[in-house]
Amino acid sequence: MDRVPRPRRPLALLALAALAVSTAAAGVIEVQVKLQLPQRIDVTGMRRVLVGGFRAGDNPDLDVEAEYVKYLRGLLRHKSTFEVIEADAPPLPEQDLADVVKNAAYWKRIGQRFSADLIIAGVVNLEKSDRSGFVQEDIINPATGQRYRRTRYAEREAFNLAVTHYFFSGATGELLYEGKLTEESVYEGRANDPLSSLMQLADRMSPEIMGVVTPREKSETRYLFTE
Repeated sequence: MDRVPRPRRPLALLALAALAVSTAAAGVIEVQVKLQLPQRIDVTGMRRVLVGGFRAGDNPDLDVEAEYVKYLRGLLRHKSTFEVIEADAPPLPEQDLADVVKNAAYWKRIGQRFSADLIIAGVVNLEKSDRSGFVQEDIINPATGQRYRRTRYAEREAFNLAVTHYFFSGATGELLYEGKLTEESVYEGRANDPLSSLMQLADRMSPEIMGVVTPREKSETRYLFTE
């Protein structure tokens, strides 16, 4: 009688099983490791920075461009060693944005005009949208301690901040870095302050913004196997 061959287990499964047994026997310790990340552009020799030239979408409740420029100046003033130029940069030229960004001669003239080593410009938009709808929530009866779930209609609105930053060399007009960031928050009610929302969302972006021109720390999880 022919013997029926037993199916072979895949080596990958055997390896995973062995790893699981050894891990369980050895134990695992989770640790947080801080990594030093270099800035994205070389700012050696750069001292003066000009913030401005932001293009903003229409917003009936807030001058988004002015408020964001003010925020960005304050961020650089307190989180970096740059000398922030207290002057209003001219608005971006009324032409295709891609052409403006590639126009190194224009940005070099701006750098010479304001004696700026670094220029930060871009596009900023703050949008509000209705997020009202039915939500479920757990309620505890204070008398009996019984938990139950109910459905109610909640008025909510969301604010979305989208910013594209362009970093230019004031000496050459060269584009050194560009990047887009987006953040969103949902708030209860319908009368939320757009300026407060703008500041909160911009604060979330600030580590990424500052990471372009200054070194920063990043925390990552590592696992150590113990005997």
